[in-house]
Amino acid sequence: MKKSINIFIKMLLIMAIVIPQSCSDDFLDLKPQQSLEEDNAMNTIDKLDAAITGIYEELNSSNYYGRYIYIVPDVMSDDVKQNAGANRAVEFAQYQANPDLWIPEGLWEDCYQVIDRANRVIHNETDFPDAVQGQADFRKGEAYALRALAHFDLVKMYAQHYTFTDDASHLGVPIKTKIDAFQKPERNTVQEVYTQIVSDFQDALTLMQASQNPSSSGTLSTHAVKALLSRVYLYMEDWENAADMATDVISDGPYGLFSHGNYFDIFSQDFNKERIFEVVFTPAGMLGSDCMGGLYLSQVYGDYLPSDDLLDTIPAGDARKRIGALWGEGEGEVFTIDPSLAPPYDSLRVNKWPDPNGEQNITVIRLAEVYLNRAEAYYHMDQPGDAQTDLNTIRQRGLPSAPDVTATGQALLDEILLERRRELCFEGHRLFDLMRYQKDMIRDDCTGATCTVTYPDGRFILPIPVDEMDVNPNMIQNPAYD
Repeated sequence: MKKSINIFIKMLLIMAIVIPQSCSDDFLDLKPQQSLEEDNAMNTIDKLDAAITGIYEELNSSNYYGRYIYIVPDVMSDDVKQNAGANRAVEFAQYQANPDLWIPEGLWEDCYQVIDRANRVIHNETDFPDAVQGQADFRKGEAYALRALAHFDLVKMYAQHYTFTDDASHLGVPIKTKIDAFQKPERNTVQEVYTQIVSDFQDALTLMQASQNPSSSGTLSTHAVKALLSRVYLYMEDWENAADMATDVISDGPYGLFSHGNYFDIFSQDFNKERIFEVVFTPAGMLGSDCMGGLYLSQVYGDYLPSDDLLDTIPAGDARKRIGALWGEGEGEVFTIDPSLAPPYDSLRVNKWPDPNGEQNITVIRLAEVYLNRAEAYYHMDQPGDAQTDLNTIRQRGLPSAPDVTATGQALLDEILLERRRELCFEGHRLFDLMRYQKDMIRDDCTGATCTVTYPDGRFILPIPVDEMDVNPNMIQNPAYD
């Protein structure tokens, strides 16, 4: 039975995960908050490191970057269609979600647990020795950035896009910057949430010195923070800052695009040169059938398939349309052929997340997206030549024989959005691109209950979970789910 308990009380209960400590036999036998904070004081650099590791580990949940932060918006878009007998996340694919579902509850809780853990690092007042103060500052910067990322994921999933109202004054999500397990917060406006996100990312950059950047993309770096900021600014339509952040990453970061021939290495090789930030999964923490690929791969659930509409946009010979056999030979291809599939489901399966056990890192942001973020920003800054250059870089990596894009005006913007669709499919972007440009969601080869959702629609976003609504009298439900 689910317990109707405020998410912030839950955060207090899971503190033991952040800093290992003994647990009471009675799960609800709480100590006073001040005592808990004293017991968990991050008074050594090792304890601070352990606390940061605990924040990263929360990203691994199947409700979060383990699966549903990408799967849910993708099945709500026109890039994905249901396979016969699909029974996971179908309420979202069919636009029939409700506040009682466990997916929006799990994502809501996991994001706020990340935020709570980050707050405990941010508010730690330990004076560290000079020898490790730089490391401690970097760790606190990571906490600011992870808090920003979680707020950003919440506001894009549970609130309408930034430009839904002229001043972004519509309902967002609660901003949580203090340690208060018993708070019953109101929803902040979307503008307020984005202001906090940008502030946290900027604070992160102030604390994180590039000289201390990790060698692995499995944790945040200054370049990763700037890459994520390029996405945030893009969603805000702050084009100059989006372009500036993207340029810093492209020009100064240690990253590179894979070639046409090695395109699939982006997805099959962890810690590769194109990934800027990725969530790490190990044998001990892999999700098994609950992994990202589980809803696409035939050897797991295979609930979802690529839409014909998407496939029709990718030309023959493009690396993003390579097709292999179902077993073995398809390991280096974006799609595999499954002859057991019958019309109207065609025969292709998504192979972008090829590990059926979940021992595969999940990319949060990669270099190709940063190029496309900058191309879009350049277009809106009336720099069509620069936009064309970035667009051609990504398009001709996919298909070297593709002619240069020379379009201008609306035609150039259409080409940029088309390239985002081709390049970033199944990575959780398509629905938000439709929303940002106020486009209808139209499934041309529709096999589900909902084939068209006309913009604007309250079902483009998730319901506030019923547990939160039950215990927080200040919470307001999204209108589509009242």
